[in-house]
Amino acid sequence: MTHQDQQPLRVAFHTLGCRLNQFDTEGIKTALRNDRPVEVVDWTAEADLYLLNSCTVTGKADQECRRLARQVKRRHPEARVVVAGCYAQTQPTDLQAVPEIDAVLGNTTKDDVARWLPAVLAGSDESLVLVEAFPDKLVFDAPVIEEFEGRSRAFVKVQDGCDLRCSYCLIWQARGPARSCPRDEVLQQIARLHEEGGYNELILTGVDLGRWGKDLVDKPRLIDLIRSVSDTHPELRLRLSSIHPNMVTTELLALIAERPQLRPHLHISLQSGSDSVLKRMRRPYGREHALRALDSAAAVAPDFGLGADVIVGFPGESDAEFADTLSMVRDHAFTYLHVFRYSPRPGTEAADMPAVHPETVSERSQQLRDLAAAKRLTFLQTLVGQQREAVIEDRDERSPARRLATTENYATVTVDTDLPAGSLVDVSILSLQDDQLTARVDRVLRKATP
Repeated sequence: MTHQDQQPLRVAFHTLGCRLNQFDTEGIKTALRNDRPVEVVDWTAEADLYLLNSCTVTGKADQECRRLARQVKRRHPEARVVVAGCYAQTQPTDLQAVPEIDAVLGNTTKDDVARWLPAVLAGSDESLVLVEAFPDKLVFDAPVIEEFEGRSRAFVKVQDGCDLRCSYCLIWQARGPARSCPRDEVLQQIARLHEEGGYNELILTGVDLGRWGKDLVDKPRLIDLIRSVSDTHPELRLRLSSIHPNMVTTELLALIAERPQLRPHLHISLQSGSDSVLKRMRRPYGREHALRALDSAAAVAPDFGLGADVIVGFPGESDAEFADTLSMVRDHAFTYLHVFRYSPRPGTEAADMPAVHPETVSERSQQLRDLAAAKRLTFLQTLVGQQREAVIEDRDERSPARRLATTENYATVTVDTDLPAGSLVDVSILSLQDDQLTARVDRVLRKATP
């Protein structure tokens, strides 16, 4: 039977975690399609194979992975359930012990479809475990993908792995050593997504994005890559994923200010506003460095989009240390926050440090979320009456007749339009009600292909 004559394999995918994982899921789809005919179906539909790309940043992510695997197996007991990715790489024994999981694939093996798929489909009384250590000399390797199904914007993985070994984090074990995608390969991937896939906005992503290029022969910098992309595709809108404060340089901010195709938005991997907590975390920057980065970013443009990740309840966090974080958020121009309760990760240094009482963590988390919500509301209020560029997204669940759109400074608006997702438009922001901005499409800059 030829490849073309095979019955399509019905496969459902679900991705937990970061944008990097979302790119990797598309890579697995590409590898499967290169192996045999595949019909991708929704996670809730009936399928032959359910593939869950996992995250292990928090214990909650681990728990959600196991819950999803059990749930889908109960609904479709004859199907094969595969867990791949970071949780699989770091804790394969935990997943192997879940009877509903048929295969566990680490980050080093998940793209090797020809190796694991026949065994998975053949079935066995014992789950298949393919998890291998990262080799000492590891080079960047990722398939060239053509699309992001169901997404109006596409992610481009330009860097993987991490060498920092922060005291609370498993990602260096899950992802291996830091490595960069060579510039020519990045440009090839971007051309495929932008010119052939029709995406008008792309997001450069990596585990430690700011370290891009440090392992390459000619030692290019991230800012060199951004210049190359914007020079090659001047009409393409470009956004960065999470970046450390010490990588928010004057040169980077000047480039964002001078090139309109670079989005006026940064997401800072901050984690804490306390010097002593940052030292216990073993982060590569201190409070003063973070403060300078935040002030400099906010000064780039009016209503600059500025978000951050913050961990609450890190072991030993005192009232004074939390107050340092709270004051940093209160006194700086954040437009949103992602607040995480500290989650001990097995085998990390922080897991053996004295824990903060859970009630204290809950109180601090709520206090920080309330402050972030207030700052977010103030930011949204300032946008009313402005004209902004935006990318059309999905339908608004609260009002299905309307569509959501994301502005260049990372605010969500709702618009009345039939334009397909991914279209680039100018909008006038008309009002704010119930924390939702309403806007009108004034001009279509580039219509996406449906």
